Amino acid sequence: MQDVIRQALEQDLRDGSLTPGMAIDEPALCARFGVSRTPVREALLLLSAKGLVDFAPRSGIYVRQLDPRELVGMMEGLAELEAVLARLAALRIGPPLRERLQAALARTAVHQQAQDPIGYERANAELHDLIYQASGNVYIVEQTRELRQRIAPYRRRLFEKPGRLSRSQTEHEAVVLAIITGEPDKAADAMREHVWAGGQVFADAVLTAPLSAPDHGRRRPRARRSPSQPAGAVATDLNAAK
Repeated sequence: MQDVIRQALEQDLRDGSLTPGMAIDEPALCARFGVSRTPVREALLLLSAKGLVDFAPRSGIYVRQLDPRELVGMMEGLAELEAVLARLAALRIGPPLRERLQAALARTAVHQQAQDPIGYERANAELHDLIYQASGNVYIVEQTRELRQRIAPYRRRLFEKPGRLSRSQTEHEAVVLAIITGEPDKAADAMREHVWAGGQVFADAVLTAPLSAPDHGRRRPRARRSPSQPAGAVATDLNAAK
């Protein structure tokens, strides 16, 4: 049962039902799943071990909110991992997956032309998943999925930005072309650029800024945020850079 609850909460993080800094209501989760507190707490402990949830002493349980340097580091790591997978896919992809990858690219194009960010996001996930399969490296895929999960709340609104769907589709076309024509270096470079997608400006600003004094209360976020408040200033700054 703890795995069922964990997977449901991970989906909540992906679809935006849970956002960074949001308080997690254990009694409400017990009622939602019809279970006692034990499996809910075990599921939350698993999410905490994955860096998705914070237990704040004498305060509560919260969705983990990344600081700017953490977010930049994870995004840089994700760009490199995805580049490796694209490189491997270009070396290893076979005819069946090649055809499926081209079909997935056609589906992202349909949603891009319709300016449908929700449909595009689903098709985008499918396209990346096919590249993961083509890479043949289960270990790197697992690390990539975990990292994507951790930064998903900060990237969710990306496809809603004006012009982003068109740019993303152009980037996809470059990645897919390099993979199906067997050009690993081009595939890696195109994927790296696609995943990073303009975040370098934000990264340079964050990583060159002087470190602030440690905030020992940082892991105790606000219990509630107003509906008009962004999920986090980091997310706003990052999207602005893109």
